[in-house]
Amino acid sequence: MKRTLVVALATVGLTLATAGTSTAAKPLKTDSRTPASAVAAGYWGHWLAPALVYDATGTGTTFKVSEAVSEWSKSGWKVSMTTDPTKANITVLKQDPTSGDGAIGSADLTVSGGVISGCTVRLSPVLASMSLGEHAASHELGHCGGLPHSTSSKSIMYETVSSNTAMVRPSGSDLKWMAKNVY
Repeated sequence: MKRTLVVALATVGLTLATAGTSTAAKPLKTDSRTPASAVAAGYWGHWLAPALVYDATGTGTTFKVSEAVSEWSKSGWKVSMTTDPTKANITVLKQDPTSGDGAIGSADLTVSGGVISGCTVRLSPVLASMSLGEHAASHELGHCGGLPHSTSSKSIMYETVSSNTAMVRPSGSDLKWMAKNVY
């Protein structure tokens, strides 16, 4: 499945939205026309094996991928960092998403039969100089873990964020949600 962050610069802040799905198995079809209540109730799949994340964003960025991984691991999701890209089943790249829709981040999952086996996260270089880089990494890794957008503005998975409401770690409810759906 493909989850995409779309930015709409407005006086209020940034809006994060979805933009369709990939050709992978679809436990829940979500797009910008899906009611928020239906999206929040859904779950994209689960991991059967530990997830290893390789951070290819480079040094000195504000994405802080290892910090985001550490926070998600508190939920019981067996996710950790690796320095070997050949062992990773989640790769985080500093590059514009391929959707061409003005997206600033995306998570493309490999899902079969409700089981997630891989994910590629793309974070726009624009975020590397903004205070929202770590928020975006945590948000997209949440999608890699199987979570859709939340209807709670107190959630890292909420699809709208401003510089005043950006979070650097999942909330307690995000961690509980992941914990009950991870395995």
